[in-house]
Amino acid sequence: MSAEDPAFLSPELSLLAFQWRVLALAQDPRTPLLERLRFLAIVTSNIDEIYMVRMAELREAARAGHDPDTLPDEGDGLTPAARLQAVEAGLAALVDAQSACAADCLAAAELHDVRLVRWDDITDAERAALRDRCREEIHPGLAPMAVTRSPGVPLPHLPHLGLFIGIVYQTPGDARPHLVEHELPTDVPRLLPVPGRDGTLIPVEEVLRANAELLLPSADVDGVYLFRVTRGGELPLQDEDAGGLLDAVALATQRRPYNPAVRVEVEAGTPPPVAALILDNLHRDAAGRATAATVTEVQVVHGLLDLRCLPALPLPRGAGTEFPPMASCDGLNDDISMLDMMARGDILLHHPFDSFDDSVVRFFQDAAGDPAVTRIACTLYRVGSPSPIVEALVAAARAGRQVFALVELQARFDEEHNVQWARALEKAGGRVVYGLPGLKVHAKLALVERTEGGMAMRYAHIGTGNYNPRSGRQYTDLSLFTADPSLTRDVASVLDALAGAATPGRPPAGEVLVAPETLLPGVLERIERETAHAQAGRPARVTIKVNGLADREVVRALYRASQAGVQVDLVVRGICVLRPGVPGLSETIRVRSVVGRFLEHSRVYRFLNGGDPDYLIGSADLRPRNLRRRVEVLVPVRDPYYRELLDTLLERYLDDGTAWELDGTGRFTPRHGDTPSAQERYVADAFPVQ
Repeated sequence: MSAEDPAFLSPELSLLAFQWRVLALAQDPRTPLLERLRFLAIVTSNIDEIYMVRMAELREAARAGHDPDTLPDEGDGLTPAARLQAVEAGLAALVDAQSACAADCLAAAELHDVRLVRWDDITDAERAALRDRCREEIHPGLAPMAVTRSPGVPLPHLPHLGLFIGIVYQTPGDARPHLVEHELPTDVPRLLPVPGRDGTLIPVEEVLRANAELLLPSADVDGVYLFRVTRGGELPLQDEDAGGLLDAVALATQRRPYNPAVRVEVEAGTPPPVAALILDNLHRDAAGRATAATVTEVQVVHGLLDLRCLPALPLPRGAGTEFPPMASCDGLNDDISMLDMMARGDILLHHPFDSFDDSVVRFFQDAAGDPAVTRIACTLYRVGSPSPIVEALVAAARAGRQVFALVELQARFDEEHNVQWARALEKAGGRVVYGLPGLKVHAKLALVERTEGGMAMRYAHIGTGNYNPRSGRQYTDLSLFTADPSLTRDVASVLDALAGAATPGRPPAGEVLVAPETLLPGVLERIERETAHAQAGRPARVTIKVNGLADREVVRALYRASQAGVQVDLVVRGICVLRPGVPGLSETIRVRSVVGRFLEHSRVYRFLNGGDPDYLIGSADLRPRNLRRRVEVLVPVRDPYYRELLDTLLERYLDDGTAWELDGTGRFTPRHGDTPSAQERYVADAFPVQ
């Protein structure tokens, strides 16, 4: 393809397109109202993360005029400056659409007698009651911080994701305007009930704005403006400041709130001089640190800032405002342990339609309470808090069993929880490794060893998602429970390498593909094998379901397969840099994305292999970080029954009537098909509660 029509889409713009697909669920009036508000909150959090994770790197690349070494050459035909401009324009449009959607949702809430009002909309008596609450409950917790320069006054630090009111005022005898900021109190609800009026709420910033003179009784208040600050999310480790990785990560999490500010949102109507003062303060705050990454322009929001507050609206719960409740299937035998069931044969489950708590959590709890179990080993990436799985490991360690856990301390934004769990496991007598130099351990693996008749038997769990019950109820994921000797031998090999703080190599049985050593070659080999089948005139097909596809080597292999006539069907939730359906390049490739009630998270790989297909599941997406900079695993599924279940899963997602289809220009179009969504079909299979 020409330079004007590159072979790869931009991953950043593809990520933005995914946010639009999530927002579409909030925009759809057929989506229950509370769920619409939840999706709005999810988009808000996702946009925050884009700024926290990517914006500093994009700005640095644009400033330098080339992509730094930490960014792979994306091959999307954009210069760094053009890429940054496109991302910032796309984010601005997304925020505007979000605000419009929020207004629509608030109008729909009025049909349920729930209203969000402004100060001018309430009566004098209601204002008096709120003013009393402001004086007695809210104001005592506020501490003003000057933003304009004053001798002897320290610069205020504006916390990450904090909401602030900036008050412009003048003092008698001083014609110069001053600006002070107050962070909105975190112990007061963002949306306050209007006294005596059920279902009516007012944003706390409206109350503070209308009563600013109570904060500055000796000054003339010229205006009060709301703003919000987002800071970079990187976690720079400085080992010389700590005795080891555990302490270094703990210390770095304390430093993260002082990272450079990468975004400032201001409400519409904020005067440019006020915005300039806020930006100037943030640049002075970042002096001597990554100033080049610090935000230089404000983002104007036409509506409510920080829409994460909207799910707290007092809407009625149940039918009409929420998705119908679902009771997860529990087809497992309650009379025997998970290990005994696994001894009879493999078990493949699809969460949340199959209960995570009654299978994965139960696996750890059964192992912890089994006196014949001698060892439990696992990887922990995001486990949440509280964590019944870590509690089971702690109980096992206290009972004298060998417990090993690789706790990935650098799981972004979960570092604090992981530090706490690592220390709890160590205190209980477990052995903990905190990660590998230069690699994140993203694999989801657990191994139990039990003595049976004088012999050591192994039982393994391999998942596509984290050992987190909350995620297990909100994300679609797969779990394979197996006692297969070759698979458990490979899993044991991976965990033994991690226990020695070594990068896992090729496992002894060769059944499990492990990144960064064998997974990428294994996937490429299977794609090339399909290419050879097609060239020989045999049926050939590749079907993959992942969260992201951004590795250019894999994309090129898929292009070669398509040019040989291989049918390639991809279900990609988020980032996809491949251009499907391009004549002479990717004519036989189709890409679909499914977004729904549950966050799609399962990874499934199927290769036709001349009629003897390969089926693989695991933790790995097809992105450079997964294939080259992380420890990931893919494991085969061999049981004919479960292969049929994976066939059904893949075909349901490919036929999903609510899916979005990607074209060669990078545009996603909703299919509007006649078939129900795959998730709806699985909910129906899971016996919905009546």
